[in-house]
Amino acid sequence: MYFVDRITHEGVILMDGALGTELERRGVPVDTKSWSAVSMIEHADVVRAVHADYVRAGADLHIVNSFALGRQVLEPAGFGDQVVAFNQRAVKLCKQAILDSDADRPLWIAGSLSTFADNSDRTKLPQGPTLRANYREQAAILQEAGVDLLAIETLCDVDISLDAIAGALPTGLPLILGFTCHWSDDGKTVETRPGVGVPPIPLTKVLDALIPEVPSDTTVIYAIMHSDFDVTDAGLIELKEKWTGPTAVYPNSGRFNNLRLDFDGVCLPEHFVYAANNWIEAGANIVGGCCGLGPKHIEALRDHIKRMNSD
Repeated sequence: MYFVDRITHEGVILMDGALGTELERRGVPVDTKSWSAVSMIEHADVVRAVHADYVRAGADLHIVNSFALGRQVLEPAGFGDQVVAFNQRAVKLCKQAILDSDADRPLWIAGSLSTFADNSDRTKLPQGPTLRANYREQAAILQEAGVDLLAIETLCDVDISLDAIAGALPTGLPLILGFTCHWSDDGKTVETRPGVGVPPIPLTKVLDALIPEVPSDTTVIYAIMHSDFDVTDAGLIELKEKWTGPTAVYPNSGRFNNLRLDFDGVCLPEHFVYAANNWIEAGANIVGGCCGLGPKHIEALRDHIKRMNSD
């Protein structure tokens, strides 16, 4: 409950930054079928080290490496028998990094559920009851492993989003619902892009469809995440028009080519801080980074928030 009070009454919570692309930056191979899931086998020490660096950088909210650990991802990749073990290990590594840090401030852990699919192709996701069962399974494993809340990430349509939310609701944990946004081709509309063969949807329509479907007694933080800086600005404005509760922002920086990030295109920490200050002024309660944004970016934002609070 302290987390709920904190996001509404005690200022901005600093979230961590990228995990998957940070592993890639440190030499962990990217698998197009399962994204960073393979890191749970041979690179657990690197995962723990990334979490530890975010603790040192000042992040208070940490998302575990479970983004691609749903059964709908692991089974096609040949790891269907490791769903429980991989998710448990993802939480354990984050917890261990926090315990080893001896941090003297409250820290929270979020389990990630996502719309990621084999080769990032959502047409390969199972349908309806099967997908909901997969999300329910993963959410329950993460809850049993000890996460404080769940982050449902890269939401970009209605049906799959509802399946993910339905799978997470039985836990009773607070939810971060993260929408990935783009500009329309004419540069005038903030939209989501469900994927192959499905036309883009204006963000406002997605929000209008989803917000009434989430039970009123559920603690929800709506987020704009995994989106470029400029569309994040516009997306947050539209989100605040639809939702008066707590909000989060954690954007991308850099460009992808076949699930591999062009790190040369990642912004400097000071540019991230400049953009993040705008999101804070617009009312974001939680701010961090997604793909491309690493510990140096989070550390720079921590220093900025400290200066804001001391003024």
